Amino acid sequence: MTDILPHRSHEEGEILRLASAVEAGSSHPLARAILEAAEVRGLSLPAAVEAVAVAGKSVSARVEGALIAVGSPIWASGTGIELPAALAQDVARLEAEGKTAVVVTKEREALGVIAMRDEPRPDAAVGIAALKRLSVDAVMLTGDNPRTGAAIADSLGLSVKASLLPADKLREIGILKEKGPVVMVGDGINDAPALAAASAGVAMGGGTDVALEAADAALMKERVAGIAELVELSRATLSNVKINVGIAVGLKLVFLMTTVTGTTGLWVAILADTGATVLVTLNALRLLAWKPA
Repeated sequence: MTDILPHRSHEEGEILRLASAVEAGSSHPLARAILEAAEVRGLSLPAAVEAVAVAGKSVSARVEGALIAVGSPIWASGTGIELPAALAQDVARLEAEGKTAVVVTKEREALGVIAMRDEPRPDAAVGIAALKRLSVDAVMLTGDNPRTGAAIADSLGLSVKASLLPADKLREIGILKEKGPVVMVGDGINDAPALAAASAGVAMGGGTDVALEAADAALMKERVAGIAELVELSRATLSNVKINVGIAVGLKLVFLMTTVTGTTGLWVAILADTGATVLVTLNALRLLAWKPA
C-alpha cells in the first residue's frame, strides 16, 4: 500500500480500518497489502458479516451495521457511485504511476481511495528474457487498469492486455490457442479457469489451492525463471523420447528384415531387442544430468 486519499473529512485510519475489516480472510494480493498496512499501524479490526466478493470487481460486507465495499473505480462508476472530480483526478494520476487504486465506500458513498503498487518479482525480467531466448512470446493478462498494466509490462518488455475479468482471460487464452500451444502461468483463484483451458497450465508454488488444482504443473519455488527452465526441460524430455522411439523401432525393423531373410537367427533378434531396451534406458538416464541453460 502506497497512498490513502480521504474524501472530505474522513480520516485515513478510519478508511483503512473499514477496508481491512472487509478484506479480512481474503488471500487476494490487494487484500494482503491492505491488511499488512493495517497491522503496521496497529489498527483493531471490527467484525465483518455478509461478505460478498465479485471476481475482478469488488468485495463488500457489513461492518458495524453499515455496508462497506472496496472495489475498482470502474466498478464504482458502473454501480452509480460518483467520484468527486478531485478524487477522480487522483485516481488517474496514481494509475499513471503504475499503482492500483481501489475505492472504499460506505452505504454507496465514497470515503476515499487506497492505492497499492504491485512490484514485479525480483527475477521477472530475467525470466521473461530467458523465454524470449527460447522463442517463446510472453503476454501479461491482468485485471488491473490499462495504465498500471502498461507501466509494469513496459518495465519487463512484455505486451499486455488489461482490465480483464476471469471470463475475459479465458477468452484471450482461446484466441491465443488459435495461433499455437499456450502455457498459462497464474497463482490466484481468478486464474483457475484460464489455467485449465490453456494447452498447459503452470501454477506458482505459493498460489491458491484452486490454482494448483487447475494447473498441470506447479513451480515449487517462487521463481519466474523456473518457467523457462520448465520449457527447456520439457523440450529436452520430448527430444529424448523421440530418439528412444527411433532407436527402438529402428532396431526392431532392421532385425525383423534380417530374421525374415535368414541373415540373422531368432536369438540374435531377441538379444537385439533386449539391447534396444538397455540403450533407450541409458539414453533416458542422460536427463538426470540435465542443467538449465
